[in-house]
Amino acid sequence: MVITKIEAQKKKGRYNIYLNDTFAFGVDEATVVKYALFKGTELTKEQIDEIQHDDCIQQAYQKALHFLNFKLRSTKEVYEKLEKLEFDEEIINEVLGKLHEQNFINDTFYAESYLNQAKFVTFKGPKSVVFDLQKKGISDKVIQTVLEGYTLKEQLENAIQIAQSYLKGQKRVTPKVAKQKVKVFVMQKGYSKEIAEEVVPFLSFEAQSEMEAELAVKEIATIYRRIAKKYEENESALWYQIKGKLYQKGFTSSVIEQAIAQFEMEKAEWI
Repeated sequence: MVITKIEAQKKKGRYNIYLNDTFAFGVDEATVVKYALFKGTELTKEQIDEIQHDDCIQQAYQKALHFLNFKLRSTKEVYEKLEKLEFDEEIINEVLGKLHEQNFINDTFYAESYLNQAKFVTFKGPKSVVFDLQKKGISDKVIQTVLEGYTLKEQLENAIQIAQSYLKGQKRVTPKVAKQKVKVFVMQKGYSKEIAEEVVPFLSFEAQSEMEAELAVKEIATIYRRIAKKYEENESALWYQIKGKLYQKGFTSSVIEQAIAQFEMEKAEWI
């Protein structure tokens, strides 16, 4: 078969190849140059198959480069992108190999970059980093090697920072509850239980302490209105129930006694 016509497509860098005056296939400009495709060139079926295969690789490669142009990607991310574009597995693997050789894809560098972002921007703990990198297809070996760069000192510093920020929104709880919530929050961000425990002494719960007595009085009023009628014949049982519920909410004995005394003085205003 002979190439009888080569015409440019509307898409820049793509060309239509005509064999024996009939459209045969489209190719990339790089493929035209590589195989010296000109009008009058004779091609065997085997050569045509090779050209089309190579052009498919070139298309996948260009799609991958475009995908990588926006930000770093893991091998798995690029694979899934090309798979979504319906390229064959063989083509995808060839493209990935080429990208690895050119260092356009490097899972170790990707993991290191992700860890730096976690350490200095998002303040994620190591467990969250591991989870996220595993989702991106990074091997456990690479993950563990990279995590060696996240020291316990850095983890504690980051955990303190996110805990301080979180605590600002926890002013209407008791110090005891605030401490527990902070520890849970820190662990949810990917830090160990040990780090979460170490964070607490570095935090100030002054705002919670200042609000504690006021919160206790409000809690007493709420509980009192709800159960007073049930215990109207047994006031000691009523206060026993109220104290029990306040203990469960994290109030200390001294705060409870102080709040009860205040409530008794202001009872008419609350009931």
